[in-house]
Amino acid sequence: MPAECLYACLHVTEPSGRVEVEGLLMDLGLEFSPEVEQTSSHTIVFSILPLRKLIGSPHQIASEICRAGYERKLQANLAIASNPDAAILLARHFQGVMLVTPGEERLKLAPIALAQIFKSYSADYFNPALLEVLHRWGVKSCEELAALPEKGVAERLGQPGIHLRKLARGDVQRPLRLPAGSTNYEQRVELEHSLQLLEPLLFLLGRTLGDLCGLLRSQSQAAQLLELTLTLEDHPAYVAKLEFPVALTDPRTILKLLQLHLERHAPAAAIKAFCLRLEPVAPRRVQGGIFLPPTPPPDKLQLTLARIAGMVGSAQVGTPRLLNTHRPDAYELLPLPGSEVNAGSARQAANAEILRLAMRLFRPPLEARVQVAQQAFEKHAQNAPKKVVAKGVKGIVIEHAGPWKTSGEWWAATAWNREEWDVALDDGALYRIYQEANSGLWFVHGMYD
Repeated sequence: MPAECLYACLHVTEPSGRVEVEGLLMDLGLEFSPEVEQTSSHTIVFSILPLRKLIGSPHQIASEICRAGYERKLQANLAIASNPDAAILLARHFQGVMLVTPGEERLKLAPIALAQIFKSYSADYFNPALLEVLHRWGVKSCEELAALPEKGVAERLGQPGIHLRKLARGDVQRPLRLPAGSTNYEQRVELEHSLQLLEPLLFLLGRTLGDLCGLLRSQSQAAQLLELTLTLEDHPAYVAKLEFPVALTDPRTILKLLQLHLERHAPAAAIKAFCLRLEPVAPRRVQGGIFLPPTPPPDKLQLTLARIAGMVGSAQVGTPRLLNTHRPDAYELLPLPGSEVNAGSARQAANAEILRLAMRLFRPPLEARVQVAQQAFEKHAQNAPKKVVAKGVKGIVIEHAGPWKTSGEWWAATAWNREEWDVALDDGALYRIYQEANSGLWFVHGMYD
């Protein structure tokens, strides 16, 4: 048998226990090769080509594998072929030991029924409707499918049909599907001397973040969550968690966010050790428009928000949400997680084509002096505003609408009772003004764009 490629497959026929069999099979496979594909709980396949120089011919290798299986009391079928899929099918459908010379896979696989192949694979791998079509054609075995012309199969069954035909002929060439190794994005540093200043701590954190972010980029990952644990002298451990709305890979941006957090929430004692852990996620990929101006990077926006929160307080930064009340200008600030930011952007894009009249509110409202009408030419005309004077606002009312009387929450400190007007001044601006019913004072509430 030539030594281009050789794969051995072991399929347990009489398992005593699933967990026990999986462990014994993997232990046996790793005894002969460091790369073992576990196709199912009772089937493994691995390359035996490097064993030619250590053990000898394929017959001698098969003998050693059988001896190792006998020592573990495993009742399994063994097949050796030039590609993994041929070895898997032969081990699953033929008893004992089978060695196939390269080029004879089609002959050995010919008696296998297509229905048995579909049972060996999940419904996600092969659509059961494909088997029904083949049965209508009268094709029921690998031999009959392998005899069909490839062009005709491709025209009628597409890519799944081509793959099934190659599987029946033993022509599928692929590498082993090996499980991805788990990577720990965590690093702990023990300090020789306790640190009390933030600057030397940030220097060590920056070096550690550089290593962790480099490991993330090497595996096409990004950081969604950062967890910092500080071991303090004579104090409980200090734990800080930073969740990023957008996954980050730049260690400088992450370090700056961590610095702003530590400046606002300083540790209570000297630091003896620290542990940094990053939670990996898939990075954010955005396709920019050719004819659109470039937008600021999301990490820069996050850093700006963190700096603003450091100056005005985290409670003063967030996404405004209207409260379930009729009280004017009633809202609350929510944090800025990435999901709500994206959802707001989607809603804004959906409403981009709808023409709306926006109003810029003055916080606090501008105190105003309002001259009202003296004669009742129309309904409410005796109270209609005729001239408005406030800080930055001065003009004669040429058109008005209102009043709208609103009141509510009389039981709370936020109670209100007012009459609102929309007025157009002779300077071309449109304002919302109101008069408080209790005090009789006038205010300019906002200006329409």
